[in-house]
Amino acid sequence: MAEEGKKKSKFVKNLKYYVLALVVMLFLIKLNKTVFFIFLFSIAAYILKYIRGMFGLKVVVLDTLHFSAIMLAKFIGIKEAIIFVAINTLAIDFVTFIASDGTFANFFFYSVSTAAAVAIFGNAPMILYGSIAALMYSVLYFIYRTVIIQNPPFDVISKCITSFIFTFLYISFLGPLFALIMA
Repeated sequence: MAEEGKKKSKFVKNLKYYVLALVVMLFLIKLNKTVFFIFLFSIAAYILKYIRGMFGLKVVVLDTLHFSAIMLAKFIGIKEAIIFVAINTLAIDFVTFIASDGTFANFFFYSVSTAAAVAIFGNAPMILYGSIAALMYSVLYFIYRTVIIQNPPFDVISKCITSFIFTFLYISFLGPLFALIMA
């Protein structure tokens, strides 16, 4: 009987958090669509970074930052996408004391690839401008990590390939859903 009471209490406590989160989200949508989506994508990026850090994962599968930036650039604005990237690369890394030259490089690569792809190819199908942004990021990252930092190319190529593939997959599967939500 006591165990059933604990389960009910835990459910009610969790329900309060979910209702509060829903109210905050509805308030943000009503207040400003841009702030809402930056907040939503930032929370998702933080949770996925937290999961990566908690389990010591270095995989790109859980890194939706580029996908989120592309969606924001296309449906909200390029300036807002750059603000989102700054929050999730520069600000987060400085607050958590993990900032490095790679932090600034990632900010630059994400911002340039997203802005250029959406500005030039934004009227094309989503899969095209998303793939171009992912390819641009991968090429810039590869050049930076092999020419400037001088890591062995075979160490860097796997991250470049997986980054491209998973950005492509996120755009293929989640892109149309977010396009409906954000439009």
